[in-house]
Amino acid sequence: MDGHKLHYQVLNQHNPDAETGQHWEIKVYATPTELQTFADTGYLVREGLFQGEALEKLRDALDRLEEREWEKRDKAIAGKRGWGFIPRHLMDKDEAFLELLKFQPTLSIARAMMGPLVRLRGLSARITYPGDDREHQTPWHQHLRVVSKPLPPWFSRPHCMDCLIYLDDLNEDTGAVAVVPGSHNWLDKGTPHTHGPVEGETELRVNAGGAVLIHGNLWHRGLPTLNAKRRMLILSYTPTWLRKSPHGGPQPEDGLTHDFLADADIEERMLLGVGGYS
Repeated sequence: MDGHKLHYQVLNQHNPDAETGQHWEIKVYATPTELQTFADTGYLVREGLFQGEALEKLRDALDRLEEREWEKRDKAIAGKRGWGFIPRHLMDKDEAFLELLKFQPTLSIARAMMGPLVRLRGLSARITYPGDDREHQTPWHQHLRVVSKPLPPWFSRPHCMDCLIYLDDLNEDTGAVAVVPGSHNWLDKGTPHTHGPVEGETELRVNAGGAVLIHGNLWHRGLPTLNAKRRMLILSYTPTWLRKSPHGGPQPEDGLTHDFLADADIEERMLLGVGGYS
């Protein structure tokens, strides 16, 4: 995969060498041109992130979780048309997901777009099931919409990179994803209350193991899941100082990350939300 290296110098008053700062060298799994396109359009397609055994490992882990949380799944499907089953806190529930903590093909791009001090806002999944058009599609939405009108002088835009990792082929049977390029930069309007197409949208399809990386405020929707189940992971990154996602309730008390943090290095602790923000 084509890429390049970035060098960052972070000036931090708590750093032992506050005058020169902390130095980061990052191998970015994308070209400068791809990063600029990502900044302009709000999305970036990555094929083949997971293949063979790596893909099957994630599929198996999600299938096990779906079976364990079957009761929650049925309740979620009954209560939320179109959204399917959305299990949260995946890194606390299976080692296969915890292994994604420092997954460089996505983490390096997050650091290239937002700087070296990033954290995981969460790792969730969405499983949608076959059905009719009306019930099994998602409306236009954004993941991190916080904008004031009028804009205050010191308004700080919330930035987030969400990696929509598809464990099944994204096609007519499972339902493609549609995006509106550049909409992440629209600060004067919100998403329309509709499931249907809008002007300027682009439909995206990837093979199983591929991903669509989006800015958290990009307008996007899921087309109907008609004939086959669609399994997707949502790996989210934000700057370290942005608070963790409130969705999914509190973190499991016996989650895998609790023991992991006991021996985690500085980078791992930062990615899990401990430090890196002052």
